[in-house]
Amino acid sequence: MSTRVAPPDKTTVAKKLRNSELTAKYRAEQYPNDYYESGQQLFCKFCQHTVDWTLKDTFNDHLKSKAHLKNKAKSTAGKSLQVTIEATTKSIDARREFVEDFVAMCAEADIPLEKMKRIRPFLVKHCKQGGALPENASSLRQTHLPRVFDQHMQKVLCNSLKCVKYDVNNKQ
Repeated sequence: MSTRVAPPDKTTVAKKLRNSELTAKYRAEQYPNDYYESGQQLFCKFCQHTVDWTLKDTFNDHLKSKAHLKNKAKSTAGKSLQVTIEATTKSIDARREFVEDFVAMCAEADIPLEKMKRIRPFLVKHCKQGGALPENASSLRQTHLPRVFDQHMQKVLCNSLKCVKYDVNNKQ
């Protein structure tokens, strides 16, 4: 005769998660020091890329990978993921300065701004701020060229009239 085995008690068996309850947020809560959730994606805090959260082995393997361990060792405890306003404004100023210097150089060398399409890939590859250049020459002409012209006129007037202020609105 076969005997019937009683079902296991729910208090002794760990509750299995259903697929509908398994989310990136749940995985991030399991490892708060290593992962964070953003927009239903799981990101590694140290590597700054997404990790597949659907299979536990996948993101456990990532924690053991050489790249993750190297990035984790490099990072400092006080390093934050947020960028300060001061750093952002410095970056914006540096990019604007690069673009305006590029426009001034083109103007002084009589290089048409339309040639920027051929120069841009080189600058993006070899210059730190090369990606700051816009894709089309019209934005250079409309936005940055007037500023470069005003700066040039200020220099010319300063040299010839002993630093008389050049006002863009009055055009003295």
